[in-house]
Amino acid sequence: MDETPRLAADRMLMRLARWLRLLGADVITDASLTGAELLKIARADNRILLTRDKRLRTAAGVFFVEGNAIRTQLREAVRRFRLDPRAIALTRCSRCNHLLTPVARELVSRRVPPYVFAGHDRFAQCQECGRIYWSETHPERIHAMLDSIAF
Repeated sequence: MDETPRLAADRMLMRLARWLRLLGADVITDASLTGAELLKIARADNRILLTRDKRLRTAAGVFFVEGNAIRTQLREAVRRFRLDPRAIALTRCSRCNHLLTPVARELVSRRVPPYVFAGHDRFAQCQECGRIYWSETHPERIHAMLDSIAF
C-alpha cells in the first residue's frame, strides 16, 4: 500500500492505536466517545473504525478486531491494512498522532534526562504535544515486539 490508512480506534483498542502510531499509521482516538459516536467522526473524516464492539461488527467502514491480546490485534491490523511494520515506524507521536519532526540536539538538552542527551545525537519532537523521541529506546522496543509477531 502506497500510503498509510486513515484509522480511528475506539476506547477498547487504545493500546492497539498507540502501537499502530508507533508503526507510522494515522490513528485517531477519543476515549470519551462511544464507538457509534467515533464511527460518525471516522466516516466524516474518511477513516476506518477499529473496534471490538460486537454491535458495530457489520457496520460499513468498520474493521472488527477479533483478538484479545495486543500481539494478535497488531498482527490482524498489519495484515488487513498491508502495513509494512518497519517502513515508516517512528514518524508519528504515539500519544497524539501528529507527525514527528527532527529537532536540533541542543534544543532538547534540558528536556531529556542527562544520560539520554549524552548518549544520543538525533532527536525528534511532536509539534503538537512537544514530546521528545530519540533513536534508541523506542526502536528497540518496537523491533522486539515486531520480531515476536509472525506476520
